[in-house]
Amino acid sequence: MAIYSCNLKSVGKTTHAPGTAGAYLRYISRPDAEPVLLSDHIPLDPLEARTWMDGQERAMRKNGRVIDKIRLAIPRELNLAERSALIEDFMNDLTGGRVPWYAAIHQTGKDAHNPHAHVAVHDRAIDTGQRLLRLSDSTRDRIKAGLPGPKAAEWIRERWEAQANLALERAGHDVRIDRRTLEAQGIDRAPTIHEGPGERHIHANIGRPDSRLRVNGCGRVIDYPMIDAGRLRREFNAQIIDLNFARAARSKNPVTAAWASFEKEQFARDSALEQRLAAGRQERTAERREASRAFTEERDGLRTETRFEALKVSAGIQAKFMDRRQVLRLRQKQERDALRDRHARLLARLARNLSRVVKERQGAERQRQIDRHRHERSRLAREYKAERETAKAQIKGRYAPQIARVVRQRTDHLARLRKEHREAAKGDDAIRQEREAEREYARRVLEEKIKSMPKEGRPETKPQHSDALRRALEQAQRQEQARSERGKGGGRSRT
Repeated sequence: MAIYSCNLKSVGKTTHAPGTAGAYLRYISRPDAEPVLLSDHIPLDPLEARTWMDGQERAMRKNGRVIDKIRLAIPRELNLAERSALIEDFMNDLTGGRVPWYAAIHQTGKDAHNPHAHVAVHDRAIDTGQRLLRLSDSTRDRIKAGLPGPKAAEWIRERWEAQANLALERAGHDVRIDRRTLEAQGIDRAPTIHEGPGERHIHANIGRPDSRLRVNGCGRVIDYPMIDAGRLRREFNAQIIDLNFARAARSKNPVTAAWASFEKEQFARDSALEQRLAAGRQERTAERREASRAFTEERDGLRTETRFEALKVSAGIQAKFMDRRQVLRLRQKQERDALRDRHARLLARLARNLSRVVKERQGAERQRQIDRHRHERSRLAREYKAERETAKAQIKGRYAPQIARVVRQRTDHLARLRKEHREAAKGDDAIRQEREAEREYARRVLEEKIKSMPKEGRPETKPQHSDALRRALEQAQRQEQARSERGKGGGRSRT
């Protein structure tokens, strides 16, 4: 189901740490995301792109805007080639081929149900080096410069809507995206709120997340416990979705009411199934964490014993060498005093006949004594260090096999758990596919039932735009049709 999502942010030299823009390019192009990379006037290789961006940042003024970040939700109806073409057409429409940009499309693995693109725009014209798009400028400055918009975010959102709908039309799809609010579109449906990947992950794999106070980048404290009022965003969205279904089920149009009742029942079954599967995932997460914690505590205990014994032995060695050091200091002091007295007596005897040769000979003798004492102290320090390192190595050697055994057991045990959990995840996917088949069968039964309705009981025309959830239901049907055409049925359609 095609959805509209377009987000614009920026990275500046005064608002972010040095190298943030280059690190962002490296992050969106990370190999584990299996991205499709696109660029214009920026090296396509991630490492070279980061080096290029770091160089551009160093050459900018101290309060310069390094990049503008655009995050886009790509319609799922488009295939891989059409998605890449859409991003290229959109960026060429914005920049006219004059501004460097770098894009990464994420559409595999966990992002298969949510294809999206991250775009970094370095707003410096390749021919003049001046800012061209000026996406971070105020409305007044954009109007003064004669730029479209006049708000940059609204201009970006409008161009993305136009290019995405054009791509959908070229691909032969009837679905369209709309940047306007539901109210502006004339849809009588309460909007849901964004959950966020962090909350979804915690809810699905760990447990029910708790709302906490947060401090944003500007230092403002956000009171999420008060905002959430004890409800998760998922729970709030479920209530809104149920309310929307209830509104549609009371429609005077029997077809709309039938489909709304159907979707409400299916949504309840889907929610119950996901709660049961989430409980299993949470148990597996707890099992994995408990196993890791137990092995980690045993390993850390052995390491603590190693450090404690090493400190104890080092203290004994240090005490022994402290005695030797005191003896050495006392002897060297006595030797220095003896040499000083001898030179003093000689000076007294030869006070009248003291020559330059005698002074040089006495200075050389004092220097030899200094060098010999320094060598003795250095030798004692080397002996102390060698004995201490030998003792530490012996202690570490006694504990190293035990630590290695615990680490090996931890690795093997977690590997077995991961294998078991992957098998369990495959079982969850099989259950979801069975649920999809059950849902598809129920949908066909309802379609046949609607066809058998007397004509006076169902209108010839489709429900009007004001019917609640009509558009969402049609989108869900198109999603299921597209999923069946692709072969496997992966995710569920949620209105």
